[in-house]
Amino acid sequence: MELKATLRTEKPSSLRAEGMLPAVVYDKKTNKNIFVERKAFDKVFRQVSTHGVITLTFEGGESLDTLVKAVAMNKKKRIAEHADFLIVSDEPIEVVIPVHTKGVSAAVKAGGVLDIVAHTVTVFCSPKNIPQELVVDISALGLNQPVHAGDLPLPENVKLVSDPKATLLVIHHARAAEEVAAVAAEPEVIAKGKKEEK
Repeated sequence: MELKATLRTEKPSSLRAEGMLPAVVYDKKTNKNIFVERKAFDKVFRQVSTHGVITLTFEGGESLDTLVKAVAMNKKKRIAEHADFLIVSDEPIEVVIPVHTKGVSAAVKAGGVLDIVAHTVTVFCSPKNIPQELVVDISALGLNQPVHAGDLPLPENVKLVSDPKATLLVIHHARAAEEVAAVAAEPEVIAKGKKEEK
């Protein structure tokens, strides 16, 4: 994904008023103040988030491959106010990747509950090989059969950093409605008992 960037000297508040997003682009040797169009950034960021390479292109032909490392949000307006772009090379780096599921398990159809324990894993790979997501097919997953990080199918040249024994998801038996109701009512019974003792 590409995003046009411009070196900035203006005040961040002035840029924001014009629909621009103040930002910095950096690595160990470089630190530049830039700005990008906020709407264009929003569109690109929705697609690649923090785990996809964004190529910043500058007037004059310079381009930098980057990852978004941080985004400061205006909570009231719900818009980005500032972004940090980390310059990357071909050297492998650690990246957090989202894990999604596909398919429907017969155990879930029968009333089981899919418990997502972890939504991401950390991998080690070249920035250009970063997967957008890792997908777990749960079609054949039965009750109490956990999927661990080490069970994930990884693309070529992508290595798992997370503990391979870490549980990502598992399907549990659904608790009976009356059991849930009994647990929910229990604190009230105890409370009444204390009042009666007084």
